[in-house]
Amino acid sequence: MAAPPHMDDGRRTSRRHRRRTPGEEVTALIISVPVVVVLGALAWVAWRYMGLRTWQAVLCLLLGFLLAATTAAPAIRRALVGIVRSLTGH
Repeated sequence: MAAPPHMDDGRRTSRRHRRRTPGEEVTALIISVPVVVVLGALAWVAWRYMGLRTWQAVLCLLLGFLLAATTAAPAIRRALVGIVRSLTGH
């Protein structure tokens, strides 16, 4: 007979395998949307005033998509979240 779900059986679950609360997902979205907006604004400023060429912007965009598919993506996300948290004080 299995223990009820509210009882702790002494095993520790890793953070990666525990259930996420809806608030955690919203927090990730709240952090990532402003970062995307700021990076987009910086890319626009670079294109408009610093002479960024279209092919350079496309190359950077492709690099970002490819980098997101690597094993480095979680480390990059943690670094960005750490930077945002240190800047906002959360």
